[in-house]
Amino acid sequence: MSLSSQLLAELRNATGQGSQSFSVTAGTRTIHCRALQCDPLAVTVDELTLESPELASASVAKLQAASQSLAQRINYLLEPIAPIETDSQGCSVQMRSNPPQRDDNASRYYELLLRRGGSIALCRFEKQPGQPRLRVPAALTHEVIGRLVDDFSSTVDSI
Repeated sequence: MSLSSQLLAELRNATGQGSQSFSVTAGTRTIHCRALQCDPLAVTVDELTLESPELASASVAKLQAASQSLAQRINYLLEPIAPIETDSQGCSVQMRSNPPQRDDNASRYYELLLRRGGSIALCRFEKQPGQPRLRVPAALTHEVIGRLVDDFSSTVDSI
């Protein structure tokens, strides 16, 4: 059973329950999902992370290539995702919504972080003028969660 199928089964079983954390493993990969609320068709998540030993020794160049691959694959979120910063010392690539969602009071954006050491993580943030950014929940359908998990795994396969 794939990581996405396992996670979706866990999320469906948690419908109507409060905040929960899920971890499912297939082979050497593990998906962690911190769900604040699970509904029959969607979930509100604080963070979705794939941990994979394939990323443990990835070079900055490989992480940059992986971020380009992710940017092409993940075209179904509220905003398009693009690499914005590479940390050569920390060996990570940060990706964000480009452009972010804006209204009169704030900007909201997804952030993905690819790190050597073994993870791809997705969070959502909000930035109000004159204030520090805050992590906010992301409401995602079960279909989108499954696609994200599959796209994270496919990206790791291509490294």
